[in-house]
Amino acid sequence: MNYIYDIFLNFNQFLYEVFEWNKDDKIYHVRKIPFIVLSTDDLLNLVNKKVIIDNEFLTKIYCKTEYFSKKNVYSLDYCFLATDRHEIIAFKLDKDGAIEEYSKLLFADEMEVLNYSENISSKIFNYKIISDKKLNSFKTRNEKKIKKYIYNELKLMINDVDKVHFLYLECFGKMKKEKSVNLIYQELENNFEKVYIKVYNFLRTIAIKR
Repeated sequence: MNYIYDIFLNFNQFLYEVFEWNKDDKIYHVRKIPFIVLSTDDLLNLVNKKVIIDNEFLTKIYCKTEYFSKKNVYSLDYCFLATDRHEIIAFKLDKDGAIEEYSKLLFADEMEVLNYSENISSKIFNYKIISDKKLNSFKTRNEKKIKKYIYNELKLMINDVDKVHFLYLECFGKMKKEKSVNLIYQELENNFEKVYIKVYNFLRTIAIKR
């Protein structure tokens, strides 16, 4: 097993670019992590599909990722770093081999690992594709955060027909006999990129007044 030493990782449910890392994120200063070179198809499958990774590989990487915390060194159960010699991604798995979280690398770390990967042979990597992931058209971390906020707020409004009607009129300039939050969901799903900021700002104003 090959290892990469002394890098920083920021595991999240979504694969954020480094410029989207937040100061409140838990950043791991990784002492060492298992490292493999894969085909581009395999790397894309790991990111874009729901997969289960072979148990034999899980056994090999178990507790092999170590990170610094104050004066001690701790381990993560199932983590590894993979590259197709073009992109590098770290993966954190559950005990069954499903991918839980991902991380990019800092630019300097990425360049160093890419250079190192040129001397490493690619491996046959065994995994099972379970299904395709639902593609998310909201590319930035902030857009994902806003979408989550909007849908949480709409759930709170579901029985307040007057507020739903007011929101619909203010944000979409339409009068509807039906006073249902489903109308707002439909507008968002059909044209999210053009209307989400208006809906978000309206909901934020209501929240401030609560």
